[in-house]
Amino acid sequence: MLGFVNVLEEILVRETYIQIEELPPEKQPKVKVAEVVAYALNRLPPLFATSINGWQYQYAYAVNELSPQISQSVKHGIKTVLFGDPLHDLTPLPNHLFTNSSGVLYQLSQILGRRHLRWRDVPALVESVITRSQYVSKNRGQTIIQSDEATVVQDISHLSRQQKALISSSRRFMEKQLIQKQQELRQRELNQHSYEAQWQMYGNSWAWEKKIKDAAEMEYRALQSYTLQAQLGLVNVLEHLIFRAIEQVTKPELFARINHSEVAAYALNRLPPMYATSDRGFKYLRQRAINEFARELVGAVRTGIMRVLQVSYADIPPIYAYQFEQEYIQSMQQLNYLFKRNDISLHNIVAIVQDLLERKSA
Repeated sequence: MLGFVNVLEEILVRETYIQIEELPPEKQPKVKVAEVVAYALNRLPPLFATSINGWQYQYAYAVNELSPQISQSVKHGIKTVLFGDPLHDLTPLPNHLFTNSSGVLYQLSQILGRRHLRWRDVPALVESVITRSQYVSKNRGQTIIQSDEATVVQDISHLSRQQKALISSSRRFMEKQLIQKQQELRQRELNQHSYEAQWQMYGNSWAWEKKIKDAAEMEYRALQSYTLQAQLGLVNVLEHLIFRAIEQVTKPELFARINHSEVAAYALNRLPPMYATSDRGFKYLRQRAINEFARELVGAVRTGIMRVLQVSYADIPPIYAYQFEQEYIQSMQQLNYLFKRNDISLHNIVAIVQDLLERKSA
């Protein structure tokens, strides 16, 4: 479960694009963003977070304390990419490294033509491909996908013409998105405060609308961060090793009790960062981690487990990635029901959807 994020990933991607824009036009296409970001990540302190508060703290620390180092690391990374990197390799990372919930979501977004796809909307989109004539209602040349429960609400600004035939761009459709966000936000806060307190706090419609827009912007950024590694072709070499260590050192009776993401984030924040963009780089860094940092890795995992067992995380709001993971679980259940199968998984859903699209276009 991807319940953690390195705050620096998003920051470094943004800084890399800024500095690439400052290069001469003939040099800009030669810079691969993923390689620059990996170079910088491997030379800056890791800033992993698992909660909203943790994310805000780490982000503020990065912006306020690490800005000079961030800028310099990206600058050096660009020079290294342009003039040679000993680990540079054209062989891409193996596909299996991206066969996870975030990586597969990104692959589905590509083949379905949806730039900001979320797992919660995958079943309805797949259903519309299977039985378009039964599940699509048309009104004045505009189209709205209907699911069993409600109309699917999505941002459609980046769809292809083919996919726009599936999803409406009507005013009513976009208004539903705003209403949905208002309802979600209002319900969360009504759980903590009385209606009177809410009315006093948000009686000003401008303040209320701003809060909604801020929440929507935060969700968008979180979704981008969630699929960022798959977008760039970038992996954190230590993640798999840490989760395997958690399985090996945790007592069976404690395994289900601990928050694995919290343990992983704790360990990752105490180990040297190791990001790779090529198969050769991945193998090199993985072997180095095993040979040079195995003891430190296991020690960090053990300490993380003890720390996590001492703290209750029930009242700590997790980062949005946790919500995306829950959507993934529900989506897989719905897809299995839709196809009347019990073997739909991350390993075959992309091929299944591709086959459906090819048959529709044939």
